[in-house]
Amino acid sequence: MATELAIIVVEDHDLLREELVEHLRRPGWDVRGVGSGEELDIALRTSPADVVVLDLNLPGEDGLSIATRLRAALPRVGIVMLTGRTRPSERADGYATGADVYLTKPTNVRELEAVITTLGQRLVVQPAADGFVLDGRRMRLLAPGGKVAELTLSETEILTQLALAPERQLDAEFLLRKLSQEYNMVKTRDALTVLVSRLRHKLAQHIGEEDLVKAIRGYGYKLNTPIRIQS
Repeated sequence: MATELAIIVVEDHDLLREELVEHLRRPGWDVRGVGSGEELDIALRTSPADVVVLDLNLPGEDGLSIATRLRAALPRVGIVMLTGRTRPSERADGYATGADVYLTKPTNVRELEAVITTLGQRLVVQPAADGFVLDGRRMRLLAPGGKVAELTLSETEILTQLALAPERQLDAEFLLRKLSQEYNMVKTRDALTVLVSRLRHKLAQHIGEEDLVKAIRGYGYKLNTPIRIQS
């Protein structure tokens, strides 16, 4: 039986993205397309991915930066870079930031299909990684040594946002907008401060990690340690 895979194509060229999504669709493969790193983050919070097909020249955050934080937050995800950058040094940069496979455009779709199939087979047998793991479905943080912190929905979303953010840090106003506009969770800056303070206290009490989430004066919040998101 074919491996069931969730695939996200990150490509800002609308026609090319639509063509890739259509070419890759088949029984057992759930394929979605997005046009930027920000849209990818939204898609990942909606539903996890097994494989990300990633263009490098994107609006806003570029593909190399996206790959770096994906590899830290989602160590099991397969990353296929699909790009027009052909220099050996650029290929090396791609692998250094976390790519499993680096393909240059124009790419034979059958080759891309074969690469994704191979990555899917690897995902089936790869063991879970050590370190902190965020189980968003069950709303809990798993720590080394078997310790567990049960989370609220808003606490889970804060950790998810930080885990996926560039350099694992976010401006407080950006985080507040996400929590208030998209999720209707927190309405004011003071409420966000209280929520993060309670989260820090909970992490200290249950897993001994008060400083896992650090407040940055005049800016926002940062994760001091990578958290892997369980898919």
